[in-house]
Amino acid sequence: MRLWTLQGIEIYEQLQRDGIAYCTKPSWADEPQTLRAYHWMADQMRRRIGEPPIKGIEFPMWAWYQYNSAKSNKPPRSLHDADDGLSAYMEIEIQDNEVLLSDFSSWHSVLNEGPIDDWKRIWRQMERLEKEAGRRMTFDDYPLELQKEIEKSWEGVFDLDRGKKEKYYRHRRNLSIQATFWALKPEHVVSVEILEKKGNVIKRIQ
Repeated sequence: MRLWTLQGIEIYEQLQRDGIAYCTKPSWADEPQTLRAYHWMADQMRRRIGEPPIKGIEFPMWAWYQYNSAKSNKPPRSLHDADDGLSAYMEIEIQDNEVLLSDFSSWHSVLNEGPIDDWKRIWRQMERLEKEAGRRMTFDDYPLELQKEIEKSWEGVFDLDRGKKEKYYRHRRNLSIQATFWALKPEHVVSVEILEKKGNVIKRIQ
């Protein structure tokens, strides 16, 4: 499976030094709800593609399978995705059974702890509970049964063909599809560009 990923230079250096690179902690996962989403995705990966190749890998690595659509699958060298300093923009090839694909748009429901499937009914239940409590509730405030319902609905993020069944969703060819995998190895790398970002300027330096 052909993918593209933009990683901090430390990941590329780890790959060159150790012959394997992986995510020890997401760079923007300091908030509890974001960590919950990342842990949930990691649990789904264990269920669907198996355990990490080595011990100590807790979080997935991210890449693009389809950035905007099937016709526009390769992501740009984006200022928004790159951190200041050096980054490695890599085209990679990984075995299909080592990758879990998901709908990038629906993934935001997971990040925001809202339902995906059966969302109208679940949202009504959430609104009723908040009205009874007289305040805005967090995910942990909801009854455990409702939390489990919401988490179960998140599995809709993997249904890339739901557009064939539900008019509210786009066809697979028009989706932004993200890819998660456990680790990156040198043999996965097809090509690499080293980019440098300074302010609003990003340029290739290697």
